[in-house]
Amino acid sequence: MAQETDIGKSWEEIVRAYAKAERELGVKVYCVLRICKKVNGEEIVLHRYDMPREILQRWRWVINWRMAKLTCENPRAHIYETLSFYDKTSGEAYGFNSDLSRLTALKGRITLQENRIKDYIEANKDNLFFDETNDPQLVKVRKKLERARKNVANAEARLRTKVEQKIAGK
Repeated sequence: MAQETDIGKSWEEIVRAYAKAERELGVKVYCVLRICKKVNGEEIVLHRYDMPREILQRWRWVINWRMAKLTCENPRAHIYETLSFYDKTSGEAYGFNSDLSRLTALKGRITLQENRIKDYIEANKDNLFFDETNDPQLVKVRKKLERARKNVANAEARLRTKVEQKIAGK
């Protein structure tokens, strides 16, 4: 039973860390929901929504109503929806394996690791033999964390130049 609550807490930690990373990066995730049908192998967009990710769940009833209405209007057609995410400020895609989502995940993992280091130090601070500067586990983790921070800085620079090139190309 204790393991089940630990699993839930770890997921909550991950979600909080990713949300913090998104706030730090200034990411405003929007979604584009398209309601489509196929006619002779060609996709026809019947309706399109462009909204913030947070609004999507609140507006779900509107989307379901629109799907039902369009299904009634086109009873023989296969009506379906497609959903894609993007960052409103940069225009970058925010899907699986996109640069922006990888950067957010990396920053989130760094936040998680920093929190674990704090917890480890807090748990061992009363130990007389614990030395924060010479603890082999702590030194190893801090080196990895430093490498990860450098990777984040490089990824942020790459993303910034990519966005600038995209803006210049318009």
